[in-house]
Amino acid sequence: MNILCVGGGSVGHTAPAVAVIRAIQKEDPKAEIHMICSPREDEAAFLRVEKIPFTTLPIPRRNLFFPFQFLRSYREALSILERTKPAVIFSKGGGLSLPACFAAMRRRIPIVLHESDARTGLASRLIAWKAVKVCTGFPGVKLRPDEVWTGNPVRPQITMGDRTQGLRRTGLSGARPILLITGGSQGAQSFNEVVREHLADLLLLCDVIHLTGRGKQTISEKKSGYFAEEFALDDLPHLYACATLALSRGGAGSISELAANGIPTIVVPLEGVAQNHQVENAKRAAAGGGARLLLQAKLRSNLLSEVRSLLAHPEKLREMSVAMRSLSLPDAAEKIAHFVLRADRM
Repeated sequence: MNILCVGGGSVGHTAPAVAVIRAIQKEDPKAEIHMICSPREDEAAFLRVEKIPFTTLPIPRRNLFFPFQFLRSYREALSILERTKPAVIFSKGGGLSLPACFAAMRRRIPIVLHESDARTGLASRLIAWKAVKVCTGFPGVKLRPDEVWTGNPVRPQITMGDRTQGLRRTGLSGARPILLITGGSQGAQSFNEVVREHLADLLLLCDVIHLTGRGKQTISEKKSGYFAEEFALDDLPHLYACATLALSRGGAGSISELAANGIPTIVVPLEGVAQNHQVENAKRAAAGGGARLLLQAKLRSNLLSEVRSLLAHPEKLREMSVAMRSLSLPDAAEKIAHFVLRADRM
């Protein structure tokens, strides 16, 4: 069976699709799989490492030129369909999925949609009405009455980190609590600025692993107990294995990977973008007890007190770890793969 997967814009969008691809390959080793991703270099690098064939497609931007950009992407998507001849499309939603799925609708190719976020975007809502199966990362998303809550898929290796290897990679001793700071695959400049401002005080409380994002500025001088890197790919599971507590954006991919590892998290959602989906994701994680919601406006003033409060109560951290892990459904990728492989019979 030929399968075309589409969804991108960041590694945070692509990584869950790769998790599903691995589950498909496990169930059907003969499946021929091709991926459509955005032209971003970090996505391309990620897919090369994963040895998944891919084609890039421009993401239509909603501005004055949107109709022309969309038409161009739609025509390119038709060309990709002609070349790959998929029996089914697996869509991760997002703006990139829209031209590809509209092209699939024209060709009457069945679509399986997975929406990671607790609040859906326009693209997923437009695709859902024609998809043969709609899967969601959170319960009660209300994309469609017959949607299936599968949870958010994560790559198997994400939960297979080795703490010793992570400590060796970072040069940290492991004798103190470790705060993992990550703004997702693209980083968060506001996190970097707060770290630059408060690092000395943070290091009085814990050691820090700081993923800054590609091309983002880091603190130039070396400090004991502080490790900074722009982006972690192969090493990311080992860094997760080191973390006592995390500071993260509210992207579904980041929250899902932290949940799969049972890492208590302070979530600072990126506000005002894409129907405020990160805020809704953060609220869901906080409601389950595994995360604390900290709004961007309070980040500078409240970060130290939040970290201090949580690290002072190890029992609370243990409770949060259990609650965070309960957000993760370990067989999410397998459930979605099951639907993808049977889409032509639905």
